[in-house]
Amino acid sequence: MKNIPEYYKTKHVFRLVVGGIFVLLVLIIVLSFFTTQKMIKIIRNDFNTQQLYLANHAAAIIDKDFDILKSELLTLSLSPSIQYIESVSWRNRMEISMATIREYGVFRILLITAKGRSAYIVEDKGSVFQQDTDYSQSDFFIWCRDPNNHSKVYASSIDRKTANDSKAELHIKLATPVYQESPDEAHPLPTQKFTGVLVFLIKANQMAGRTIAPLRSGKTGYAWVIDQEGYFIYHLEHQFIGKNAFEARHLENPHISFDQINKIQQEKMLIGKQGTSWYSSGWHRGNKGPVHKLIAFAPAHMGADNFDHFWSVAVVAPISEVQDEIQSIYLRQALIQITFILVAAAIFFILRYYELIWVKDHVNQIHCESRELEEYARRLEDSEKRYRTLIESADDLIFVLDRKCHVMSMNQSWTRMTGQPAKSIIGKRLEDILKYDNGIRVNTFVEDAISQRYAISHDDPVVVNGNSYWFNTRYKRITEFDDQYEAKEQAVLVIARDITERKQLESYLLNAQKMSALGELCAGVAHEINNPLAIILGFTEMLLEKAASGTREHKILSTIERQGENCKQIVEKLLIFARIPAESTTSADVSLNLQRVLDVVSNTLLTEKIRLSIEIPDLLPKVRGDSQELEQVFLNIINNAISAMKDGGFLKVTAEHVLNEVHIHFEDTGTGIAPENFSRIFDPFFTTKEVGEGTGLGLAVSYSIIKKIGGEILVKNRIASDTQESGTTFSLHLPVAENRSTGIQMIAQPGDDYE
Repeated sequence: MKNIPEYYKTKHVFRLVVGGIFVLLVLIIVLSFFTTQKMIKIIRNDFNTQQLYLANHAAAIIDKDFDILKSELLTLSLSPSIQYIESVSWRNRMEISMATIREYGVFRILLITAKGRSAYIVEDKGSVFQQDTDYSQSDFFIWCRDPNNHSKVYASSIDRKTANDSKAELHIKLATPVYQESPDEAHPLPTQKFTGVLVFLIKANQMAGRTIAPLRSGKTGYAWVIDQEGYFIYHLEHQFIGKNAFEARHLENPHISFDQINKIQQEKMLIGKQGTSWYSSGWHRGNKGPVHKLIAFAPAHMGADNFDHFWSVAVVAPISEVQDEIQSIYLRQALIQITFILVAAAIFFILRYYELIWVKDHVNQIHCESRELEEYARRLEDSEKRYRTLIESADDLIFVLDRKCHVMSMNQSWTRMTGQPAKSIIGKRLEDILKYDNGIRVNTFVEDAISQRYAISHDDPVVVNGNSYWFNTRYKRITEFDDQYEAKEQAVLVIARDITERKQLESYLLNAQKMSALGELCAGVAHEINNPLAIILGFTEMLLEKAASGTREHKILSTIERQGENCKQIVEKLLIFARIPAESTTSADVSLNLQRVLDVVSNTLLTEKIRLSIEIPDLLPKVRGDSQELEQVFLNIINNAISAMKDGGFLKVTAEHVLNEVHIHFEDTGTGIAPENFSRIFDPFFTTKEVGEGTGLGLAVSYSIIKKIGGEILVKNRIASDTQESGTTFSLHLPVAENRSTGIQMIAQPGDDYE
């Protein structure tokens, strides 16, 4: 280091540098070429992945359209007007359904009589008539007449016909049996007899085109659909619709090999698989000639009960749209890189010349100062180690803020609390990482701490990385100095101590006192109301016996009795809530209790268009508790779920045996619980329903019942976002019942019934 190295001055080094620059330029060109090819492949795969997303999305819409039609078909079959073929109302009911489902391609609704000799027909163009045609030997009629297919839906294969305008018209049938099982005023006792078959006739190409026609991929890409037999249901080229996909392409352009697309259809699309690939085509949007295309495909299932019918949705786009754009971009990038290397080389030689002169003058000075710097660095390192050991080992959050509340440093307590590196939050505003629930402005405390000499302290709730805490936070002014030890900048030292456990204990104590007082109040109110309520109901019953049935006085007394019974139920709920929990000594077959409640609400779920999924394993252990009370809890939770799904939805009920507990989950896709109401849902008399629709005691009573048997009731709330739909999940953790004499868990056997 005492002299400038001699190799900086030689011509040999200069030649090496020039040669190195030339080699670098060649490498840039070669690497740009290979990088371009690699990037084209990557972007092609990424583009095809996006096309696969479009295909899956379109298939999902078609699946949903079929679900809507099946739901409407089953709902229509439950109408008394249809089941009893009432002379006036069957027409009105079928016209209402036609107005709802016309947009899905339904052009005719048929109600075929039980013998299959006649049909009542409503068409999408307004025609309503009765037709004598023999359907009794039709496949769909024979299938629907089978009692085993009650409440199931039949779907036919595509029937290819030709309309008057010579365009292919593809028809499919959805059918379901109709039984006399819904009562009304004229038929209070249903006969359960087979009435006939309800059929939707659907234009398949219109139904598919509703979703596929507006679909675009890239600039000119489009989509088409084939059925599982290989016939086009929808295509941008209308002459293909209704034709065999293997034959239509060859007839359109016999000079091109379609082996690749035929292989894709044969081995993947026609067996219901999804995937991506490429193939050669003979045209694109009216332009004929060889075209290489990217393709992504996904199946759309009808969900019929007689056979797994499905269509395959394909999204295609020319490869050239992706490849040409990428090549032009990389060509420009390569030219820019070469220019940059040449300019950098010129600057390098100029700077190297002046650097040699500067190094020669300062190398000796550097040697002298380096010894002093090494000694100073050693002392500084020792001091910093002691400081770091003290700060980093503290349990409290210790950090420094500037005047604008940006984090300048943070100790390792942050990492232990959140699992995130402390360095990751340097430079961020404190309000972005610590969310104060009560809207506290941290900059106010920082300004006060800087302007005053004494420390400022306060207790507040804080959200850190999604978790809630209580912090006791102290702010103290500190001063940073420059190299001359002159005040440079005012900062604030902050020490935040976690006092969450202390605050929770205080909250639990206060809540226990409030609930105890509320329970005593409820018990007192309930007992005070029970006596006059019993007198009211007793005298009302006496007066009802004396009043003639059908008179105005009898109706008024019936109303008084009904409302009195409602008050009695409310009083009973108050007493359940106020009752001191006692350990349960009875056991219940939770599988049987769940099934009873689901049987009760099944018609309500169907009417409200709520799909039900049940996953209950066999031989669940019995649980502690009273069967009637548990059924009340299940019914309260399911009724709340129904109320939250006004426009229909999905209810999933699952059960599992976990250690010494049975866990039951009720998951819905309703509106969810507003964040501001979440902490109050188990409070007595709290309800978000309209006046007269709820007492606010359902969940409070359910909570008391579950706690009485030593269980837990947990709630998980989902707010709608881009990644998830809204909804609520109630989870019940019920302790397994044990034989008191043996300590062995009791397993429910089929047929056991514990009340």
